[in-house]
Amino acid sequence: MGLVEFEIARWDWKTLRCGCGKNGLHLADELLALARAEREGDSGFDVSSGHVMLPSVLMEPSLPVVSVALAAVADQTSAVARHQFLEALLFILSADSQTWELENEGRDLLEECRIAALPGIWLLHREVYLGPAVGAPSLAFECLTLLDDNVDRLERVRADPHAQLAPHVRNAEL
Repeated sequence: MGLVEFEIARWDWKTLRCGCGKNGLHLADELLALARAEREGDSGFDVSSGHVMLPSVLMEPSLPVVSVALAAVADQTSAVARHQFLEALLFILSADSQTWELENEGRDLLEECRIAALPGIWLLHREVYLGPAVGAPSLAFECLTLLDDNVDRLERVRADPHAQLAPHVRNAEL
């Protein structure tokens, strides 16, 4: 659990504008609770609840959530937590826009999140092959399709019988 705690501590959550209108400090506690979760429902974190993002619209806390999610994949988190962190990462990477406040500030949060996730490409590749959570390898692969520009590598992973991909993911177009 040390990597997640380290990554959460690295961010100044109280300076982040949460989608609920408060500062992002409460998100640090929710992310830590998720990292410690052993069963579904053990934490109150939901990436699409409006704190981090609304459907396809990123809020300011999405950037640190990308880093915490990757730390969770690298750390000793439960299958439930791992699945939720990968799902959060996929939702964030799949977003189409950001809040107008961020646009007015000249930020491109979508690109910032993508850049923050790039160092985790090999963690996601490992998850495709060794992921302990049901569905997590497929979520990791879907994240890779949004991050990894090497289409040949993605095609090879998808075709590899050792990759633990769900049939709908294995058969989807890149």
